[in-house]
Amino acid sequence: MRTFLTLLVIGGLGGLFYSRMHHPDSMPVTVQTVAPSPAPSGAPNTAPRTTSEHNWMKRSLDRATDVRNQSREQTQQSQNP
Repeated sequence: MRTFLTLLVIGGLGGLFYSRMHHPDSMPVTVQTVAPSPAPSGAPNTAPRTTSEHNWMKRSLDRATDVRNQSREQTQQSQNP
């Protein structure tokens, strides 16, 4: 009886995995866009970044880059008279 229940659970999880992988249209998709901060006068203008919800590593790196750039910009603005 335990073997049957184990196979039933494994089969159910396998079926769920299969249906999710082969029907991605049914999954909700959210795309995070990061608004570009105003570029300093000497910096090149960059387009807003968009990343997939599945690409969490790139999203976290993009966020770290944005925070770094904002910090640099604030430091430059505070040092200007």
